[in-house]
Amino acid sequence: MTRRRFAQTTTSMALAASVTKKFALAFDAEDEQNEVKVGLIADLHFGNLAPDGIERFKVFRKAVENEKPDHMVQLGDFCFGEPAAKKLMDEWKAIKTDKYHVLGNHDMDKDTKASIQKFWGMEKRYYDFDQNGWKFIVLDMNHLKKGDEYIPYGNANFYVDASMRTWADPEQLTWLNKTLAESVLPVIIYTHQPIGQRPDSPQQRPILAILKKHTSTPSRPKVRAVICGHQHDDWHREIDRIHHVCINSASYLWKDRRPWPYQEALFTFMEIKDGNLTLTGTKTTWRERPDGVDRVPTISARDLQLG
Repeated sequence: MTRRRFAQTTTSMALAASVTKKFALAFDAEDEQNEVKVGLIADLHFGNLAPDGIERFKVFRKAVENEKPDHMVQLGDFCFGEPAAKKLMDEWKAIKTDKYHVLGNHDMDKDTKASIQKFWGMEKRYYDFDQNGWKFIVLDMNHLKKGDEYIPYGNANFYVDASMRTWADPEQLTWLNKTLAESVLPVIIYTHQPIGQRPDSPQQRPILAILKKHTSTPSRPKVRAVICGHQHDDWHREIDRIHHVCINSASYLWKDRRPWPYQEALFTFMEIKDGNLTLTGTKTTWRERPDGVDRVPTISARDLQLG
């Protein structure tokens, strides 16, 4: 809905009608004005683990140009801030749609968080934006926790005990709580690491508690879905009526301390329409099948009712 500064002469009836329409847009996902389409790609890992990452991204770019989504998102573990990746960034910049970055842990293998943000042109490590009657929130889970200290990932400092990894800092959690409290729009969250896979973990539990306490109505959560990457896997679960969806890697499965490349790039398009969130299915094959793995590389087609 277009924002307007109401003149002092605006009648109370007109103002009330405007407010009513705004809340209808926010809370009724069935409203046709709430339609949005998004291109999603996760865990490209351009570099030594996916040297063909640019070719994979070009396939995604062509699909985005054909599908014309309202925006596109890379869900982290995209590339390092090194000269070889400048060609990848040229491909990224050439796409004519709104584009958003999510920080992944391996993006800080060779860089500080600030330096990779600069390389990507990513102004803030966590942020939100509104589009077509929806609020989208991007989170940054890339911190170590040592006692009461939260240390940003940088230059591969996160290869430590798992209990120390994958924390959101208190400043960010305060911001998330405030942002959800103030939003009159339904919310989709993008994060690299999942926050719904181990809901009882100390890292994920505080965020889930914040999401749970914010509702659009007494029975409907304000956050409708959380979209993540990180695990090079394909799964969905529902927690407190919020959908958590993991998007498979564009490039490979990590197993036995090595990458097992997919034959073709995996990516998907998410569409929210008539109160449902749908994901297009994508399936490929292995270049070499890893031992003990009987599944095919895929991103499942999904049709999820929101709230």
